[in-house]
Amino acid sequence: MSDYKVSLEVQGPAAMWTRPDTGATPISYPVPTWSAAKGMFEAVLRRPHVYVCPTRVEICKPIRFERYVTNYGGPLRKQDQINKYNNYQLMATILVDVCYRLYGEVRVKQSTRGQGNPQLRRRRGQDWRQRFKELFDERLKRGQTFYTPCLGWKEFVPSYFGPLQPDSKPDPSVDDIVIPALLHSMWEHHQRKPRFVQDWHIVKGVMSYRHPVPEGGESRC
Repeated sequence: MSDYKVSLEVQGPAAMWTRPDTGATPISYPVPTWSAAKGMFEAVLRRPHVYVCPTRVEICKPIRFERYVTNYGGPLRKQDQINKYNNYQLMATILVDVCYRLYGEVRVKQSTRGQGNPQLRRRRGQDWRQRFKELFDERLKRGQTFYTPCLGWKEFVPSYFGPLQPDSKPDPSVDDIVIPALLHSMWEHHQRKPRFVQDWHIVKGVMSYRHPVPEGGESRC
């Protein structure tokens, strides 16, 4: 098990983790996807040869869905609407008043030399995971980010983004939820390649990104 663990907490008035199967009136998953969690970690710190792999999410407030309507002016409009500079109303079902605690492991990208097994891709002959963790914790504490983190959609910015707070904890009422098909990630090696996992469980406010059902002995930061 990795000794290089990091964590963060994010809160906000609204979030949208879009289910791709919900079409023109999108509905949110109850939790961030793996790639969305990875993006929040990368907002704090990222390096070409080191990355944070999300392992676990804790839902710290009850799940609440609400209807949301906005004027859409993006490239998915019909060509006639684009030519006439017309927007259209986009209706969605979003989450409100959210709080998540995200956990991850610092990993070094692997490389395969010849026919051998994958090896740590060391830079300048060193394993930079410990230094990466130190820099990550320092930047998170100071509130330094490379870009503004968001809760799914760019307009949903956090009201809090930082280290774990002592008074937050998983909400046990968020229990016995099964997500039939959860989008894991959209891209692989810079190419669009959606990947889904099936029958993913939320148990007492906890969901694992590694196991369909959270394991009791799973490591935490």
